[in-house]
Amino acid sequence: MSVMNLMLETFADSSFVRLFTEMNGWAMALFIVGVIFCAIEMCTPGVGFFGICGIILVVAGIVVRMVCGGDVYMLLYMILFALVLFIVMFVVASLLIRKSKLGKTAIFNVGTAVPEDKTEGTRDYAYLLGKIGVASTILRPCGKVNFDGETVDVVARDSFIDTGASVEVVRVEGQRVVVVEIK
Repeated sequence: MSVMNLMLETFADSSFVRLFTEMNGWAMALFIVGVIFCAIEMCTPGVGFFGICGIILVVAGIVVRMVCGGDVYMLLYMILFALVLFIVMFVVASLLIRKSKLGKTAIFNVGTAVPEDKTEGTRDYAYLLGKIGVASTILRPCGKVNFDGETVDVVARDSFIDTGASVEVVRVEGQRVVVVEIK
């Protein structure tokens, strides 16, 4: 007997080959219908009927296969096969959805109407950099400063600043306006 024939006979007797050649019709039907249900769920948003039933049917197919003469290796092969199949289906579904008309619908198009560099509630105080204003309140170190009729919350960089003192904006960090007293 040649080495090649010995290897083929060993492979033919392995759990992997027996997994498919000796599979019960019910186990195969449950597994395939479960995979089809999971594929349908991947194309529809949310976790619904098809996803839950699909997972239950796949698990039921694996259990039926194990009850009808399976071993531990077959169980591992079936779980690995199901995981690889679901990953491939997910990748294919995500690529198809992204390139199809379905990907352009409101469900999958999650863009925003607000510019990405700013949020709706953030004011841009960069125009105040270098401006001179008058302290409306005592800055300890936070307070309010009047810049040409516009009152802005500011932070004093160095020390407390009295009401009525002239201040200059030296730094703007988002909504944080940092001022120093002009002496």
